[in-house]
Amino acid sequence: MNKFIPEDFNWCVENDFQVYLDPLPMRRYRIAVRRKGITTEGKDYIYKGNVKITSKVMYSEIEFKNISLASDYMPVMYKHLKKKYG
Repeated sequence: MNKFIPEDFNWCVENDFQVYLDPLPMRRYRIAVRRKGITTEGKDYIYKGNVKITSKVMYSEIEFKNISLASDYMPVMYKHLKKKYG
């Protein structure tokens, strides 16, 4: 089990990264990261006034056998995002 570090999670929220589990067929999951996902409320785009804000989603290459394994890997993704973009 990977240790959840609140600072990594908070960094993702403060920097507009939405990290969530994406269900696949046959009860498998992968991790999705949506940049500007909080601002766009999880949508591909949103208009704020006359400005179109677009988000971009990326998916992990790893497919997890169940939701528990995928959830356990989420702290690794938070740490990776903070290290790469922070």
